Amino acid sequence: MTRFRALLWKEWIALRPFTALLGVLFCIGLVATFATEFVDQKPFWFNCVVEHGTITWVTFVLCVVVSLGLLVREKDEGTLTYLDALPVSRSQVFLAKWIMALVSINALNLLWFGEALIYEFISRTSDAPELSWRSVGMVMFLTFFQSAFFITILVALSFLRRWALLVLAMLYWLLTGLENFQVPYAELLDPFMLIEPPADPEDVWVLPKTQLIVLSVVGAGAWMFACGVFSIRGGGTSKILKQFLESWFGKLVWGSALILIPVVWLIIMAFSFDEEDYAEAYGSRPSPRQVSGKDELLTAETERFQFVYRRKSEKRMKAVLEKADETYDEVAEFLRFPESMQGEKITVDLSSPLASHNAGQAFWKKIRMLPPQKGQSTKETIAILGHEVTHVLIDQMTDGRLEESFDAARWFHEGLASYVEFRFFRPPKASHGYERWVALASTWGEVHFREMVENATFSAERDPFLAYPAGYVWVEALVDVYGDEAPMKILMAIGRPDGPRKLSGMALWRDACLAADFDLERVRTRFRARLKELREEYEEKCESYVELVDAEAERKGGRVIIRPEFPDDWDEERNSELICRVRPRAMSAPMEWRYSRMKDGQPFSVPAISFLGAELEAQIGWDTKDWAKQPVFGEWMTLKVEEEKDEEEPEAEEVQEDTESEAKKK
Repeated sequence: MTRFRALLWKEWIALRPFTALLGVLFCIGLVATFATEFVDQKPFWFNCVVEHGTITWVTFVLCVVVSLGLLVREKDEGTLTYLDALPVSRSQVFLAKWIMALVSINALNLLWFGEALIYEFISRTSDAPELSWRSVGMVMFLTFFQSAFFITILVALSFLRRWALLVLAMLYWLLTGLENFQVPYAELLDPFMLIEPPADPEDVWVLPKTQLIVLSVVGAGAWMFACGVFSIRGGGTSKILKQFLESWFGKLVWGSALILIPVVWLIIMAFSFDEEDYAEAYGSRPSPRQVSGKDELLTAETERFQFVYRRKSEKRMKAVLEKADETYDEVAEFLRFPESMQGEKITVDLSSPLASHNAGQAFWKKIRMLPPQKGQSTKETIAILGHEVTHVLIDQMTDGRLEESFDAARWFHEGLASYVEFRFFRPPKASHGYERWVALASTWGEVHFREMVENATFSAERDPFLAYPAGYVWVEALVDVYGDEAPMKILMAIGRPDGPRKLSGMALWRDACLAADFDLERVRTRFRARLKELREEYEEKCESYVELVDAEAERKGGRVIIRPEFPDDWDEERNSELICRVRPRAMSAPMEWRYSRMKDGQPFSVPAISFLGAELEAQIGWDTKDWAKQPVFGEWMTLKVEEEKDEEEPEAEEVQEDTESEAKKK
């Protein structure tokens, strides 16, 4: 045992520079995270579980770096003969190398998970679900298993030296091909699919026992093969390989391999980036692995759609499937969608998670939606489907040009989809929530068309979600002026083959209206008139919602306290549903904003760790519940954050005032 410990110590010394490099990379990543991200918004589930693909690929790359030279390095450095002279077997040497490589990689993984757990407790809020320690244990165990599998396979290939990279790439393409051709059980051989978390953090994470068994058998075979090859002393294999490489055919093969290695891996990287871009825009694709019970993935096809959903939604999906094609046809008929474009089916994924504020999300010919919930009517799901189908058809009719100019077109994308949703799939008065929303917002400050066509500025100065009702009213004005064919004409004008691409701001809409033979000023005039009509219609109610445009901010006890200044006639009983959102600077992305509600007369409060500067920006709004569709926010305020005041000073001043008053009396 002493000899084996000496081998472990030798391998530790050999891997110490690599381990030190891992430590330095971890520290750099830690500093970068604190400098560029908000660590109080990184719960463990989304930081480690949802992003498990990134962790898997980083682990794989590190395993490649440490494993390919693990065994052959001894021969290259001339130390293999020295080891053979010692009273240890090559199998012991192999085991020591394998163990220390595994320890080095997983030490870094442990640091990552420890960091993630710290972020979890920093990010915890009162309404956050409890941390599932089962999920923590599952992702840690499966990550450690992956690293052991990667190291074993790579060590087995390391005897091929530079050829190992080419063979590894070929194995990757073989496995990808088997999965693409849907060869049965091919996904069980894919270690990158080992970590497949449930859709919801509260769902039970089932251990993939079958895949673990299959990968364990493959890994055990690779381990014994590598150990056996390493244990062979000398032999004629090296001589045969040397003679082959010195021949003209061997040189040709070797030269081709050297060229193929970077080419193949560059292609793999390109495909990987495409998948990441797809995931960012559309979300993670449903896993081909079939799970048991209520979470089993089912597919159903109609003439226009291909649906992916879970078995627990099967009964509620029957009515949706019956009306899906009718929904598509109604949207296509209104937009005059060309039959020549009605080819490929639209994929609708109801199995993947969505952000809490999203009921649906569309990207090209893919739609992600929340599945129909218990007690939810089929009409609600159909309305959401109609909204998302509109997005898909808009992209098709404009040949993706509105996506290229999304900053200038977001309001129209959402406005037209909302118009179709309310006109064809909602009750007659359902749009009143949107109308009240934009009426109150324009009462506090006129909504100008020139602001809407600059989405980044509009979102930063007003409200990102105001694009929905403002766009809806603008499309309504467009149809009032030019009829039901107007949306189709303007979409076809934007997508015309000879039209300019990537126009921005007002230039996009001037060009589109000119090509469609529309007068943009007529539509803008009708838009302003419609906003005025809505303000007059809801004037009495809008007057009861006072815009709050001044406040004080104080840093106290790890929180930033924001106290708004109320008017003299403030009715606290009636005016109780106030909400405040805070951002560190003017151009902060919405993901950096913090929200707080005023409850029981208490001031607004947000974590101080997110607002370390001397100033911040706040925006106070009303949560009108059923009256408007969304909370309506007022003007952004720039507030100077005062440091926590000393509680003893007021008391001292009071004592001094009392002393002076007593002296005057005397």
